[in-house]
Formats: sequence, structure tokens, C-alpha cells
Amino acid sequence: MLATPNKFNLLDIVALKTPLSEHNLLAGQVGTIVEILAPEVYEVEFSDDDGQTYAMQALPAHQLLKLHYKPLKTMSNNINQFGKGDNVAGDKIQNDFKGANIGNFANEVKDNARQQASNFTQTSGANISEILQLIGNLRQTAAQFPPETRDEIIIDIDDVEVEIQKPEKERNLPKLKKRLLALLAAVTLFAAPIAGMTDFANNVMEIGNKLNIELKLPSGK
Repeated sequence: MLATPNKFNLLDIVALKTPLSEHNLLAGQVGTIVEILAPEVYEVEFSDDDGQTYAMQALPAHQLLKLHYKPLKTMSNNINQFGKGDNVAGDKIQNDFKGANIGNFANEVKDNARQQASNFTQTSGANISEILQLIGNLRQTAAQFPPETRDEIIIDIDDVEVEIQKPEKERNLPKLKKRLLALLAAVTLFAAPIAGMTDFANNVMEIGNKLNIELKLPSGK
């Protein structure tokens, strides 16, 4: 990915600030940066819920708003309750945290999610447990990435895991494809090799194959 002064990168998800009526695009229309054409000029692909591209447009940075998937600050472990005790879910989470190891709690939640996922025996001809194993491999390699990029990569991995645990008809395939492409693009980020990088790319491609999502490894920038 090629970084620019306004922080837009290849495969960033962006939204239009203003409508482009001549191109039938509304303000707030969401697209993906697929090419950096010049300083602060980007090729943006707009796709529908079925993954079909309906517009490709070169746009200047001032017309785009980058969408973010994580808060500026890490959430505190303390969960505060508001109101007069009617936040049942909040009470339960807060009580579960008391006297418990947070890491173990997170692992337990993930194990429960994987157990629920096992109820789905097939997804596009592939067993959910096989994809979860591939995702686990991605997490192990992602731990070796530099801190400045690791969080974004883990967020993409989390999004993939959430989507594949949904019933097949409810999965957002365009979102899955964008997250998998972002993970592939991360492979081209580093000049120095990282142990397991080839396996990382192969695991991403294998997930795409199991979900019948066509992927192509981007060329290094």
C-alpha cells in the first residue's frame, strides 16, 4: 500500500462527501480505493451487495471520507452500567470480569463461537471448522507484523471470522472479499520478509477458495 499525506491507502473503504449526480452517485456512497492514480487522486470502485461493480471513478482526496473500524482508544476493561439496574447484559459481563483472567475470558468466548459455528456443516462445499483453522493460522502470523499495521490486520481477520459464522444466506460476500483482499495487500507492505508470510498469503487464498470468492494477490508497490 502506498501511504499519502491524507492517510488514504490502497483498499481503504471510503465514502463520498458530496453527491456526483453526473455519475449517479449519492453523498455517503461507499466504495473501495483500488488504485492510487496521483498524489491525492484515487480510483474508487463502487459495488452493490452482490459484489457487482456499478461505478469506477477517479476522485480527489477532498471528496472522500475514510471509514474506520476501530476506536481511537482501547476500550477499558471496566464496563459501566447506566440507569437503575436494567442493563442485564452489562451486569453479567461486568460480573464475569471480576476475579477472572481477561485473556481466558476472551478465549472462552472465542471457543463458544467456534462451537456454535460447528453447527454449520458446509459453506460453499467447505467445513466451517476448516476455515476457522485457517483463520487461527492467520492470527499466529499476524502477531509477527509491526505494531503500526498489526491492529488493522487483526481487525480484518476478526471481520472475516464474524462473517463466516453467520448463516450462509446472511453473509456479506462483498465485505468478505474486501477484507481478504486487504489481508493479501498486507503481504506486499514489508521490504523485510516475515516468517510464515508465504503461508499467510496461501491461507488467505484458501479461505477465498472455500467461500467461492475469487482473489488475486496484488503486485508489490
